[in-house]
Amino acid sequence: MNREILIIADIHGNFVYEKIQRILQERNISEIFVLGDFSPHGKVGSLENIENFLNMLALHAKIYAIPGNCDSREILKIFAQFKANKHNKTGNVEGINVDFLFFGGSNITPFGTPFEYEEDEIYENLKKLFEEAKSDRKILLTHCPPLNTKCDITNSLHVGSSAIRKIVEEFQPEINLCSHVHECYGKEDFIGKTRIVNVGELKRGCWILKFADKKSETERINF
Repeated sequence: MNREILIIADIHGNFVYEKIQRILQERNISEIFVLGDFSPHGKVGSLENIENFLNMLALHAKIYAIPGNCDSREILKIFAQFKANKHNKTGNVEGINVDFLFFGGSNITPFGTPFEYEEDEIYENLKKLFEEAKSDRKILLTHCPPLNTKCDITNSLHVGSSAIRKIVEEFQPEINLCSHVHECYGKEDFIGKTRIVNVGELKRGCWILKFADKKSETERINF
């Protein structure tokens, strides 16, 4: 059975709802994964605007959402209204025999953003998710990329999470879809057998995660 999931990230107030709606309808997609940073750069942003955006998405698809580091902790209450909060949780999609493991926020940044974690906290939470996962197939969805890849470079520095990298090295999920570092939009890399994909800012595009014949593939759609 062929299935597709829409993946978006790093919205930062640029909701581009009409483009998302068109993709969902044209491709008959019924699930959307949102990898955080709903809020504008440098400020928390309006929770009401985020609620309105999720309300429109919910007309067309089931939402699986995690926060980005720029989002207020209050955003989890908004997610809960739509039964969409997947932060630090495992999710499943009907008809796809895969465990999707979600973790939002980021490691510590120089900017003191609202949703940050120490590396050991990221590691312990993700380790628990992987150990509790039941499917042989696992896909990791994080806001932050793993450290030292083509997906975490800004100003010539690697700024990803050492904990996420360690988890990927240990558990080798099929894919780690992430965002956070805008300069790496569309970049891909590998850690062992795990493919790393930086989804990037929504204003530049989105990704389709495709499943068929026990295989997963991705497709980038540029805006």
